[in-house]
Amino acid sequence: MSSSLHLSSIEAAGGRVGWLTAEDGIRLRYAVFPVVKPRGTFLVLPGFTEFIEKYLEPVGELTQRGFQVVVLDWRGQGKSDRALSDRHKGHVLHFDHFQADAVQLLDEVAAPLAAGGPLYALGHSMGGHNLLRLLHDRPHQFRCAIAVAPMIDVWSGHFPPWASRYIARLLAKMAPNHYVPRTGPYDPETKRFVGNPLTSDPDRFERTKDLIRGDQELALGGPTWTWLKSAFDSMDMLSSPAYAAAIHTPVLLASAGRDRIVRSPAQHRLALHMPACTLVDFPDAQHEILLERDDIRQAFWQAVDAFLAEHEGDEK
Repeated sequence: MSSSLHLSSIEAAGGRVGWLTAEDGIRLRYAVFPVVKPRGTFLVLPGFTEFIEKYLEPVGELTQRGFQVVVLDWRGQGKSDRALSDRHKGHVLHFDHFQADAVQLLDEVAAPLAAGGPLYALGHSMGGHNLLRLLHDRPHQFRCAIAVAPMIDVWSGHFPPWASRYIARLLAKMAPNHYVPRTGPYDPETKRFVGNPLTSDPDRFERTKDLIRGDQELALGGPTWTWLKSAFDSMDMLSSPAYAAAIHTPVLLASAGRDRIVRSPAQHRLALHMPACTLVDFPDAQHEILLERDDIRQAFWQAVDAFLAEHEGDEK
């Protein structure tokens, strides 16, 4: 399947693709999904390895609720520019680059599209992490926000958190562009539904694989040591009680009870320090709540609808 057909899938969902150029010359792909007489505008920030096409189902659920939507391909992911010659390596020099990209999309695309109307945001995993940092830096920008399984800390095998950080910081100096062990290039043959840590829904699991099979430019493998070191630095900053206490925007934090990618207990600890956080647990959910089974997703959207209704009349 060609890239043009993937562009048409975005268009078939009512969207259009656009491009931004960051200050360092990196080209960023985004998509806008407008609606007539919008209830508000959502900025959607995907997780690590993800891309716009993977979000067409949740985008449709937001547009059906009357929201315009803007979705970003992070630098190094989707069709945005990659940092290294090996396109499969997830690499960023510093998570501040992600913040700059999100701010640029917000200021140049989402806010003008909203035309003074209410802004909302949704971020998953790494996108949820970057969203919480954005809320800290832009305290009055959004009416409310939804953080889905946000990356506050990550599972790192048998290593305790302090050891994982020490190793990542050491090897980011010694082998900055090397894959983290037990990761590597994207290989669809190794992505099997049985035992996967992402979702208990086989159809949605296979749909993501089909999208990448159809357009190899969307494929992304594991992170480099530099990416992981940068992630730990950013997670440590976000996890500070004082930092979390400065996030005053109302946040619905959706936590997956069976998450094997990020640490749900770290989300619970963070929520205690956030003054306007509503924590909702989904005990049977794996990491990708947005792509889970229908019963889990129905419970998630019920929580979202109640949360949005609670803050519908709030001023920014």
